[in-house]
Amino acid sequence: MPDIIFVCTGNICRSPMAEGILRQRWLDDGISDRTVSSMGVQGLDDSPATELAQQVCADNGIDISDHRSRPISGEELQAADLILCMEPGHVSFLNTFYPWHSDRIALLGAWPGKPKRKHTVQDPMGGSPSLYQKVYGIIEAHIDRILPQL
Repeated sequence: MPDIIFVCTGNICRSPMAEGILRQRWLDDGISDRTVSSMGVQGLDDSPATELAQQVCADNGIDISDHRSRPISGEELQAADLILCMEPGHVSFLNTFYPWHSDRIALLGAWPGKPKRKHTVQDPMGGSPSLYQKVYGIIEAHIDRILPQL
């Protein structure tokens, strides 16, 4: 049963969108033996996803209204099969504080290959609805690209 964790900064924009997209893809495919979650390196706890993140997901048929932000949990990282980050800084943070998980930590935009600068998923926090939609589309494209390998 693969466990996938998405990581971003505050766990209120990118990683909740990624979690919602992957969960919906698995539900649509009738897959129920896998779990997906998300966390943030900034340590926010119990905040909802931003209104624009919720809206862009809803516009695409995905409900993340129940999402609440969570800080990084070493215990959950230990149980994860794959930890996918939005930015190189998130990868560095996890590799610094949780180095024993480094073989399972990667950039969403690069996995399963080697990271390049263009693999960063931009943070839409404070941006326009069109920026959120653009970031949603990027995350969705990456998830659809890696889905067969999960």
